[in-house]
Amino acid sequence: MAVVSAGFTLPGFLAEAATLSPIVTQGPYYPLANNIPLDKDNDLVQLNDSLTLANGIITYLKGRVLDANGSPIRGALVELWHADREGDYVYSANSARNSACDLNFAGFGQFLTGSDGRFLFRTIKAGLYQGRTRHTHVGVTIPGRTTRSTTQTFWNETALDLNGNPWATQNSNDSIFAGITDLAQRASVLLTYTPVAGTTTGEVEATWDFVSGFTPVEPTYPSGGSLVVAGQFMNTSTGTGRYKITIPAYTGYTYEVYGNPTLADLSWKALPFSISETASIDRNKHTATAEGPMTLYLAEKADKGFYYVSFRVPGANTGTP
Repeated sequence: MAVVSAGFTLPGFLAEAATLSPIVTQGPYYPLANNIPLDKDNDLVQLNDSLTLANGIITYLKGRVLDANGSPIRGALVELWHADREGDYVYSANSARNSACDLNFAGFGQFLTGSDGRFLFRTIKAGLYQGRTRHTHVGVTIPGRTTRSTTQTFWNETALDLNGNPWATQNSNDSIFAGITDLAQRASVLLTYTPVAGTTTGEVEATWDFVSGFTPVEPTYPSGGSLVVAGQFMNTSTGTGRYKITIPAYTGYTYEVYGNPTLADLSWKALPFSISETASIDRNKHTATAEGPMTLYLAEKADKGFYYVSFRVPGANTGTP
């Protein structure tokens, strides 16, 4: 996936080569398309405008996506998912989402990196479930790649259950963590979370960089169409105001719309939209079935006056397995 703009990296940002992030199994619980909420930004704690937050210790994971030389990668799609406080994933093969999962927990979030390669997620401390220690799944798709690279990060702690008792599976006997045979790579995904300064609610944070072994390549968009577009306000026939954007579309390309910056203006959040003026806002990505102008309708105004429209080439990672 790429946003059309000048350059994806800042060469020579770091002089030394970094340890490549280990690539491990994606696991069986990457959410299916109908499990992922329309509100799929980088805040997993609060869904839409609900005032009720997900249960658990609020946790921030921040860092950068870098290439093997330590230079930041722009336009990388970062996806994060993990179990809720009770150990349940949002994943379900039979329904919109797992009914056992905390209804206020998004279960999945995504982030599009800027020129400095930075990402930020607000989530909760991942829960424990049988056979695994505490962990978070992170998938990264860099420009020019059609598939995500998946790793898992772990907590540098003794894992305790909700009653304060030691969990049966710790980092030392977790099959995924122990299966990372390169000691430097293993150490790179063992994260120490510390209290967030100035808070009194137990919030914690960790900083971690994902280092890719692939070289980012900016895809060439057909006919050079610009994908930074202004929204035009319109009153629909139902009396509900929406913002209309029109872009050049190509068969098989998948499109997403990013609007207002979220969580300290680090980057943009994905916005849901509809593909007709009167239809319900019902999707956060759309694959074009024909070539030509395509109009999308959004309920949310872009604070900065324009939207980023990202595209993924045919066959690329579209946010489903």
